[in-house]
Amino acid sequence: MADVVPPPASRPITVMAASQPDHPPCLVLPALTQPETPRAPVRIFVGTEPAQIRAQRIFCYAIEQVRDVSREYRIYLMKNLSGFDRTQWRTGFTTYRYAVPEFAGCQGRAIYNDVGQLYLEDPALLFDLPMQAHGYLALSRRDTSVMLIDCARMAPWWNLACAQTLAKDTLEQLPAEEDLWGALDNSWNTRDSEYAHVQANLLHYTALHLQPWQPRPDVYSYHPHPLGDLWLERERAADREGYGPFNRSTPSPWFAAALAALDARPGLEGHFNPEADRLAQRLAIAHLGWCRPPSWRSAPEPLHAAEITAWPPSLAAPAPTQAYDGIAVTGVLEQLPVEDVPWLLENLANAARRLLYVAITLPATRDTPPTAPATHWWRRQLRIATHRYPQLAWHLDIRPDHSRQLLCTQSALTHAPSDQAPLPRVWLLLGGHHGDNAQLRLLARELGWPSEEKQLLYRYKPRKPAWQGRPSLNCLTPESAATLQPPWPDLVLGIGWRSVIVARWIKAQSHDHTQLIYLGRPRAPLHWFDLIVTTPQYGLPARDNIIHNLLPLNAGSPSLRKQAADAWRARFNALPHPWIGVLIGGSTALQRFDEADAAEMARAANRLARTRGGALLVTTSPRTPAAAASAFFAALEVPYHGYNWHDDRGANNPYPAYLALCDAFVVSDDSASMLAEAIKTARPTFVYSLRASLVTRLNPFRQRLDSYLQGHTRETGSRGIPRQQDWKGRARDWAFTRGMLAVPRDLKRLSETLKVRGLLTELSGAENDVMRHLPLPDEMQATVEEIRRRLGERHWRQQADTRRLGG
Repeated sequence: MADVVPPPASRPITVMAASQPDHPPCLVLPALTQPETPRAPVRIFVGTEPAQIRAQRIFCYAIEQVRDVSREYRIYLMKNLSGFDRTQWRTGFTTYRYAVPEFAGCQGRAIYNDVGQLYLEDPALLFDLPMQAHGYLALSRRDTSVMLIDCARMAPWWNLACAQTLAKDTLEQLPAEEDLWGALDNSWNTRDSEYAHVQANLLHYTALHLQPWQPRPDVYSYHPHPLGDLWLERERAADREGYGPFNRSTPSPWFAAALAALDARPGLEGHFNPEADRLAQRLAIAHLGWCRPPSWRSAPEPLHAAEITAWPPSLAAPAPTQAYDGIAVTGVLEQLPVEDVPWLLENLANAARRLLYVAITLPATRDTPPTAPATHWWRRQLRIATHRYPQLAWHLDIRPDHSRQLLCTQSALTHAPSDQAPLPRVWLLLGGHHGDNAQLRLLARELGWPSEEKQLLYRYKPRKPAWQGRPSLNCLTPESAATLQPPWPDLVLGIGWRSVIVARWIKAQSHDHTQLIYLGRPRAPLHWFDLIVTTPQYGLPARDNIIHNLLPLNAGSPSLRKQAADAWRARFNALPHPWIGVLIGGSTALQRFDEADAAEMARAANRLARTRGGALLVTTSPRTPAAAASAFFAALEVPYHGYNWHDDRGANNPYPAYLALCDAFVVSDDSASMLAEAIKTARPTFVYSLRASLVTRLNPFRQRLDSYLQGHTRETGSRGIPRQQDWKGRARDWAFTRGMLAVPRDLKRLSETLKVRGLLTELSGAENDVMRHLPLPDEMQATVEEIRRRLGERHWRQQADTRRLGG
């Protein structure tokens, strides 16, 4: 009988303390099954820092997912090591890597990794690579973010003394004369957009302002990474499984010392926050437990009649299940290792019946490397810890050090709906675009709550941009305005910018009870909205209230497609397989599609069909110029079925049948909806990139300004990866997130993101590409889950770090 291997969250781990004070501790992942022959443990040294706590956790989780369970793995966490001057480093672990040979005992092999990396294959495959006579393998002598090191050979050049005293450039040059470097295949260090061209074993999120876990909001204005969903998917899986890797039974190696230091501190009355007492009074809490170390002085007299108990005798003690009506903790968690906060919060949530109050004081980090996670990390931990306790309300207050000003205050004070409680009420603000309205209706249907459609009819186009407009119904016709009457909804779903002032008027009438969920790009200050669901062509930055999906939330009716397939299949049966659907769009404000473009697209489609030995099923659209459509059909040289929209104005369009029957698709990149519908069939999709229009080439001032400001996303460095964000990118985001900078949607950005993600292939050269079944995350389900969670939370004040960075 085969051994049963537990999932990552329940696998045993051991923690080995550092052998010396200036050496890193080790997380040991023991072998779970008996190996056929003994093999050396896979030793991985990872450079990390407190601000990278999310990345550090998923780095370990990814290894647990792909490792050989018959082998031992040792992960050394190089964080806050003594003897290093980190003040001039770009990250908090810049030269740790050059001490690895000494940390490893100057013998055997070791892998070095930066923490912002994701193993997609077993690191043992890297550990066992042949090294010939080389002392270390890396992409280059200067790119040492992933290395396989022969520790005995490299110890004379790379050791603790050198790493603590010499600059990075000097350390890179030390072994050069001995020619110790050997080339590492870039599948083991695939950086950002290289993923589109390399069969990656390890993905490296190199551009710091694109890292999905957002470690430095004090420095960067974050944007979504084209491959961010791969990392976030693993984080969601780790959250569902309750993966630590540390827990109450096996705390982090820094926990005991931090707990002793905390217990030695004098107790301060300021740690007994009156805000917790007020919340307890509001929720009629009769028994409030105050979490504090035992050496701190007793709690002061309560402000109301609730009984206050100092708890627990030890922070690491098991929490008594549902022992208190409420638990309050202030001045404690931020003093402990961030690795231990998740299981400590779970401990606290387990002890509280109705309320968990957490107050955090964060150190100022503008001019120094961060020593604590950002505010969004603390919110995530409370959400995760209380997920299994739907009856539990939570409240989070975060203040800067030595200040009474709140950086962030947020609550989830509404309990999950019971069978007797009314379901949330939803309003859909419909406009004049059928596609937009279809997305709103689909989202409302997936939410499953009672909804009402409010058709907005406008008297005039708004005279001011949304960021200058006040909440009002003046732009609506009297008949349309009259439909907006109480009772006010719990949720408003909107799309586009024209309805923003109407949505804000509804929110004002409800005394801020109504939450605003918008799709696309509202062209207004982003903090006005509880949640924005967007896609790459709109260029929104990464923020806590924004979901970045790869594709729009559109989906054709399966029953309609089946009916169309049954009606049309017989007409195509004479054509050879595979059937390749060709979906042709047309010109846009930024792209052109004329006869020459149409003929070129047809020739590329001919080559693809000849290579596959199949036929083309072609349809045009309302935006396809008639001359371009004629030029396309005239250039076809392979078997095909064609439909020209202009012949009958779309009355007998086989488009739904194509989506159901075709084995692959060719799509022009001017339509997000066509790209989305083709990709969502889970069949190979090739894109024909339209050229820039004359308007774009003339570069009006607004487009030139935006192109200049967002140079960090357009330019690439010497390694073909995005350049790091500079002051121009932050300034651009400052204006953009306030709705002050209006730029056209960029469908090129969408298609480039989909190509990097592996969901789209360029049509030119597609005849040499292997037709693949490509995975796509369930973005609709993830969006629905996020909206449901947000409905119970309240942002009482905007974050200070968000205001600094532009939204």
